[in-house]
Amino acid sequence: MTNENRVDKTVLIEAAVRQNSGFNGVWLAASSSAQPVKTLWHSVTGFGCPVPTFEEGWLNNSGGAPMATKKIVPLSWVALDPDYANRAGYDPDFLGIKVPVPKLSKELKRKATLGVLAYEHFSVLLNPDRRLAFWTAVNIDGANEKRLANRAADAWWTDDRDKGAFKPYQVTNTFYRTSGFERGHLVRRLDPAWGADDDEAARGEADSFHFSNCSPQIPALNKQWWGKIEKHVLDTANANDQQICVFSGCLFTDADPTYKKLKIPLAFWKVVAWTVGTGNPKLKSLAFFVKQDEAVAKLIKAKGVQPLAVELGTVPEAIQGYQTTVAELAAQTGLSFGDLAKEDVDVYAGKRANRLAPLAFNAIDVYRRLRRPSDLFTE
Repeated sequence: MTNENRVDKTVLIEAAVRQNSGFNGVWLAASSSAQPVKTLWHSVTGFGCPVPTFEEGWLNNSGGAPMATKKIVPLSWVALDPDYANRAGYDPDFLGIKVPVPKLSKELKRKATLGVLAYEHFSVLLNPDRRLAFWTAVNIDGANEKRLANRAADAWWTDDRDKGAFKPYQVTNTFYRTSGFERGHLVRRLDPAWGADDDEAARGEADSFHFSNCSPQIPALNKQWWGKIEKHVLDTANANDQQICVFSGCLFTDADPTYKKLKIPLAFWKVVAWTVGTGNPKLKSLAFFVKQDEAVAKLIKAKGVQPLAVELGTVPEAIQGYQTTVAELAAQTGLSFGDLAKEDVDVYAGKRANRLAPLAFNAIDVYRRLRRPSDLFTE
């Protein structure tokens, strides 16, 4: 094949992502050092823009059609599977010990007028008043995780099931564009990207790009904290079969400032559950807040925003994480986590109960300030 050039996606395809101010989306241009690479443009529902799919293969020097092709489809561009009937959602029996989704307080139940949205390996319950999630719940199989391609430019979509019944309760690009906030996943992008085959994993990742799973996050929180917690637990907690369940959500308070007609959460939370031991496995849990109040106040210049650090600890950092007990997190959020709040299950509650310090001092306080996610107690 002396007259042909091999087009290699890692060498010859130069991706230049650029924003077009007259177009509500992201375009991706591709070029080859040998010759232009043909690009196929497909439209996907929800983001309002074409999504590129590249083909790699043998192109002859005269620019003819490829003799053999293989599609390169980064997972975050996989077209959404509109058949929601094939999504089972979060599995409470995933760990072999039942771990149900959080229960809402009586006050929150009055606001929860929408049903639970089931996706591939995770579920979401939206708060209609805030247009963000009360909670998300995901099963993570770290041993069966599939990374089929590198991450490319994100494409997000609305959940339009049930004739668009949920659409008005999702915050979309109308808010995020030029807001200064990132579209932060509650269920991390790779958390549901696992399964028996590539299609199942791809569905899980694509589903994580629903706006129902999105929240307004300061970039430093989204990049430096939020995505590293599950990895730390998987790496250090000796979870059986590398399986964990993770619940995430926004901390809703009356003090949350309004920006572009949306009340901005000043903190987010996670509760992680896993099992340890063989034969008679034991359930374990941990709880975690990360706040963004000072960073939000600086971004939107909101006057009179009460820093959550006053309650969570004395650390005036723009982005700050805290480990706490599941019981305390439940009290703050109005959610109940069942057995995960027990002292012999919650690793942090157990450490507080067993502290060797005079009663006049709190060697381990209700909120433990963290410098980084790796400071979390996992055992």
